[in-house]
Amino acid sequence: MKHKKTAIIACISALIPIVIGGFLFRFIAQQVAIMGEDQRISKTNAYTALADIAPQQATIFFGDSITELCPIQEIYADYIEETGIAMLNRGISAETTETMLERIEENVLILKPRNLVMLMGVNDLAENTSYDEIVNNIQKMIQLTKQKSPQTNIILQAVYPINVSERTSFYQQFQIGDRSNDEINELNEKLEQMAQEENITFLNVNHLLTDEKQELKAEYTADGLHPTIEGYLAVKDEIIQVLE
Repeated sequence: MKHKKTAIIACISALIPIVIGGFLFRFIAQQVAIMGEDQRISKTNAYTALADIAPQQATIFFGDSITELCPIQEIYADYIEETGIAMLNRGISAETTETMLERIEENVLILKPRNLVMLMGVNDLAENTSYDEIVNNIQKMIQLTKQKSPQTNIILQAVYPINVSERTSFYQQFQIGDRSNDEINELNEKLEQMAQEENITFLNVNHLLTDEKQELKAEYTADGLHPTIEGYLAVKDEIIQVLE
């Protein structure tokens, strides 16, 4: 009987951190979602306010945190100086294609961009949004761009790969979530097909970002999801080649 009680206590002791960890993870996820929504609204409003003074016919990078965290003015400084074409960042962290569709007119198309560089969809995967819904949202943005700003050169980037095999910390695992490169690859196939149907440029730079395991190179990311400066620089030239 004593051994049985000891075994039960041992099982309970082993389960406690798992249960607490599960509650903690859900609590953190909820708080991040709340903060993310507040930030999204605030940034959307800020971009809207800038529309009166932002340059028309610029190259606009539009997407989620992978776009927002890119220091575009520094990365593309030589290109901006050589061409005289302004570059604007209209990325918002934690955003999905659904909310991007809601704000593309007032944040992007009102500026009649010369080039529109789109990178989006990875956050939708984290929310288990279907491929069809993601593709449909992006296609609506493309069609809206053609309607509201027909001269815009539209570039849809393939969703970047992630690095999952070297993520050990809680923060890194939280950043990756339920995403997988298999899902990303499948989504990219559908995005490429849709881009062909819409007759726009589909730019897949993932061969420059991946290692031998077809994951985002460890030296190109600090958390498995977002590129480092080296990662952004690795794809710079291919992006420039498709700009007009």
